[in-house]
Amino acid sequence: MKKLMLFVCALFLSASAFAQTADEILAKHFKAIGMDKMKAVKSLKASGKMKMGAMELPIVITKARPEQMRVDFTVQGMTGTQAYDGTTGWMVMPFMGKKDPEKMSEDMLAGMKEEADFDGPLVDYKAKGNALEFVQKEDVQGTPAYKLKLTTKSGSVHDIYIDADTNLIIKQTGKRKMQGQEIESETLLGDYKEVDGMMFPYSFDSHPVGQAVGQSVTIEKYEINPAVDKTAFAMPDVKKEEPKVEAKKEQ
Repeated sequence: MKKLMLFVCALFLSASAFAQTADEILAKHFKAIGMDKMKAVKSLKASGKMKMGAMELPIVITKARPEQMRVDFTVQGMTGTQAYDGTTGWMVMPFMGKKDPEKMSEDMLAGMKEEADFDGPLVDYKAKGNALEFVQKEDVQGTPAYKLKLTTKSGSVHDIYIDADTNLIIKQTGKRKMQGQEIESETLLGDYKEVDGMMFPYSFDSHPVGQAVGQSVTIEKYEINPAVDKTAFAMPDVKKEEPKVEAKKEQ
């Protein structure tokens, strides 16, 4: 009986020693990506290619503190833009016949606001009104990972998977409303490389859960603290055409 009790106690202590909390996992993650250096970054630009089916489009993503973001991509020689200036989300889609800037829908704006957060929702998550919990340890395509559940202040829920060995994010899932419908999607992150002492993913593969068709982004270059014109994030004024006045004919 005494030996059995000692075994149970040893087993309990062993399990406790390997127990992880969300904050402990985050601390390792922040150290792995060089968050102390990222805190000093004021702007960031990522250039690469976005693949959607058979199409491969040039894409440029520009971000600036605290929550400004602009995405430009080119389709058949026409450049589309999605941007957020910290207050207003807008877009221009000339290849869809919309050459003038227009405001985003509420659903699109909600997603853009989350992505525009320069440090992401995990950094200072409590101060931002977000909630985080460690769910369990599970495999992601054969890689042991810590699964964290993030609930943002706005109510959106995301599952974040952090590689148990590298402490880097390798997968994210979340639900968002698109045109009134709730769609669950997942993104696989990979090909991490060091840039100025910080770790950045160079590949993003996203698709709705249960579907094979999606989009992938391959980053070719990251620029740290590039010169950024803050007016580039603001929605341009729509120029109104003045009514044509016909010249009076001489009698």
